[in-house]
Amino acid sequence: MVMILHSSTWVSPQFTFFHEFVRHYDGVAVFFVLSGFLIGGVLIKTLETKGAHRSNLWDFWVRRWIRTVPPYLLVLPVVMAFEIHNGVPARTYLPYFVFLQNFNWPIPPAFLESWSLTVEEWFYLLSAPASFLLAKLLKPRYGVLLAAVLFLVGSTAYRYDYFQHYQPQDWPDWDAHFRKIVLLRLDSLMYGVLAAWVAYYFPAAWARAKWPLFVVGFVGLSMIANPVAPNDLTLFTCVWSFSVAGLGVAFMLPLMNSWKHASGALASIVTHISLISYSLYLLHATIVNANIAVPVVRMLPLPGPVKSLAGLAILWGLSLPLATLMYKYFEVPVMALRNRLKQKSPA
Repeated sequence: MVMILHSSTWVSPQFTFFHEFVRHYDGVAVFFVLSGFLIGGVLIKTLETKGAHRSNLWDFWVRRWIRTVPPYLLVLPVVMAFEIHNGVPARTYLPYFVFLQNFNWPIPPAFLESWSLTVEEWFYLLSAPASFLLAKLLKPRYGVLLAAVLFLVGSTAYRYDYFQHYQPQDWPDWDAHFRKIVLLRLDSLMYGVLAAWVAYYFPAAWARAKWPLFVVGFVGLSMIANPVAPNDLTLFTCVWSFSVAGLGVAFMLPLMNSWKHASGALASIVTHISLISYSLYLLHATIVNANIAVPVVRMLPLPGPVKSLAGLAILWGLSLPLATLMYKYFEVPVMALRNRLKQKSPA
């Protein structure tokens, strides 16, 4: 979904159906809830089985950082080399090394897709110790729930307050000031954590309600879209639309989480894309699309429509194999290192 969004620059505005689709579905909103669901489940199981000890918190952080930070730091210097060549000052990238490029301010116009990874990293850094502390004071069952609710309410309230002091003027302004600031988006992951909490402590109700919740969630997601005109930049689109998206995805999880196995070509494609998705996310937009596809297509002596097809072909034809190589020869060895560290750690 994210790649389709970034492919839209190569698609003529005449294809209105495609652009309507792109405006309707935000792949990052889906990712945030899925990530919160996965990590929330890990936190709950850790707290219930191992306890709220500092060593377990540190182990959680180390495993998450080994999974996410090395691929990012592998790609970041490549992005910097391209962007510095294009005139972006090197000092612009200093905050990127500590995930501060969009903490409470708009991200600089460089490596823009990294905004969502920053939200993810601060989710690990802030929510985990809160969950451990509250689980120690109360019980894991109530500690994780209270931490998720506090982050959800706090982030949403801050987004509401932000809107009271800043009204965006157009879509890029909304995108920079409301969609891509860490402290305004932490609630999106907490909907996934709450879903993981229900799945763990109320499995029967979770399974029983899967179809009604799926319908409600799908309808909710279908009703929201990114703002297009200035009239769309309302309290709802700036504040509550992110809440509706988070709830919509969370409501769809009970049914989707029951799909454990599949076979055939489509299942193989989905599985492969899911495996290489992190490398694909890091490589496709700034490196492949902006710094390879766009310059190459500009040099081609071809008609406009053919150039657009060439741009799409380069974007997809280069991103997928590069991501596959990066997954196989970098991500997999790094994950093997993480597993060896786990085996060496005391029980």
